[in-house]
Amino acid sequence: MDEGNAPFRRVWIVGFAGHRAVADPPALKAAILAVLREFQAGVEGELSGRASAAVGADLLFLEACRELGLGYSVVLPFAPERFREDFEDPAEWARAKALMDAAANVEIAPGNEVAPEAYHLAAREILDVCDAMLFAWDGQSARGIGGTAESVAEARERGLPLRVIDAATLQASPLEGGRPLPWRDEVLAKLPAAPSLERLFAELDLRAVKGAPRSRWFAAGSITLNQMATLIYGVLVAFGLGVEAAPVVKFVIVVVAACLPWVGARLRINDRWVDERTRAELLRSLFASHAFAPPLRPFAADLFDAYAAFLRSVAWRMIGQRGSWQDEKEQYLLERLDGQIAYLSSKGEFAARRLKVFQTMFRIASGGAMILGAAAIFKAIYKWPVPPAADRILLMFLPVVLPALAAWCLAMIPLFEHKRRAGLYRQIVGQLKEKRAQLVESKCRTTAAAVVASCERLLLTELWEWAGTRGRKV
Repeated sequence: MDEGNAPFRRVWIVGFAGHRAVADPPALKAAILAVLREFQAGVEGELSGRASAAVGADLLFLEACRELGLGYSVVLPFAPERFREDFEDPAEWARAKALMDAAANVEIAPGNEVAPEAYHLAAREILDVCDAMLFAWDGQSARGIGGTAESVAEARERGLPLRVIDAATLQASPLEGGRPLPWRDEVLAKLPAAPSLERLFAELDLRAVKGAPRSRWFAAGSITLNQMATLIYGVLVAFGLGVEAAPVVKFVIVVVAACLPWVGARLRINDRWVDERTRAELLRSLFASHAFAPPLRPFAADLFDAYAAFLRSVAWRMIGQRGSWQDEKEQYLLERLDGQIAYLSSKGEFAARRLKVFQTMFRIASGGAMILGAAAIFKAIYKWPVPPAADRILLMFLPVVLPALAAWCLAMIPLFEHKRRAGLYRQIVGQLKEKRAQLVESKCRTTAAAVVASCERLLLTELWEWAGTRGRKV
């Protein structure tokens, strides 16, 4: 490992929900601290907390996180001005305000709902991004929406790992719904060590470039050799260079051609390069769009569920880097949109040129085969006198070889996806240009975020399809 490099550490998020009425706050806080210490000792990586900041158990959880030196995020059901109305005691509000000020991030549940729906949404925002849940619960059934009992039931339905501190006895239940501690993310542990996220991206990008087996070239080689076998066979027979050896030569070439796809498939047993290319592109997306997405819910996480933990871990480290939406908008326009428009335009034009070449070759070869084949038929029927050399080349050799060339051209088009890429990239570029104009005209963060989200969805769908076609679970 290079000096100054550090292995990538996964961020494990423990969410919390509890009652507002707490009989013995110091004792409950001690119970919360004990459970958090067990989680902290049992995960390889960085532990963080996530909760609301309502009076009662929520504040005890946030204080416990702070005492243990854990970073934490806060989810509010309303804007702070409205949330303050939930506090009757000014001292409790001051306590909550201090904890919110110390948080890595404070989010407001989406939807602009009123109570109690807003509490329900805030609870969902906690459940959606956590790796485990801790509850301080009295065991009673839900008495409405947005309460602790509802969150416990939903966490169990989702199969989230959870522990429950009994609100009466303050005893913590064993971990349920997941594998026992310790927890280690074997996949993230194999990521390259790097001093920064930018360096991590560069390393993943480099590994993907070096590791790509280019299996399409093995398939193309197999198809080409099969057609070459026909060509060589035709040469040997038509020109009398080795009529007896021709079948043997063709057989050897066909066997080699048959082995190439097998070799290519064996090189793809380890799909690590696909994983690294996907992670590199997800980082590229996250770097560009993080300021517009909910801090711990990157746009890419909706499509790439298998990479959600990786995305959240990176997003957690980027919270402090979020700038003003105006500055981020300009950067997104110049670096992300303009860069992708230029890249996809060049790739689309390249695919279109290749498509035109193969289509032209196919038309010439297939048309020539039909014309020369017809000439050979008429020559045989009407006994046309043809010089021996012309007869061998034009009426014996080319009618056999040209169909093979036409078939080769036709096979190359779908193999390298020239037609699909030419059309798809042209379509994506057109849509990105429209969205670019919309983003330029956006006058508030909400509008800009909506446009950025649609841009990322468009770009990431192509990545999702690419990874899926290579057998990668996304």
